[in-house]
Amino acid sequence: MPYIGVHDNFKNSYFVLGFGGNGITFSVTGMEMASAFMKGKKHKLSEYFKFGR
Repeated sequence: MPYIGVHDNFKNSYFVLGFGGNGITFSVTGMEMASAFMKGKKHKLSEYFKFGR
């Protein structure tokens, strides 16, 4: 599973970190999530991809 979201050590950054063969698939989800975050909204998948899960 990728890590998508904010990290406590980097408050002004959003991360979309996918790996392996699913990286391209998760990058689409990641950019949808990052777009929501930048609009001040929470994405429904945030809990699944957050750091420290």
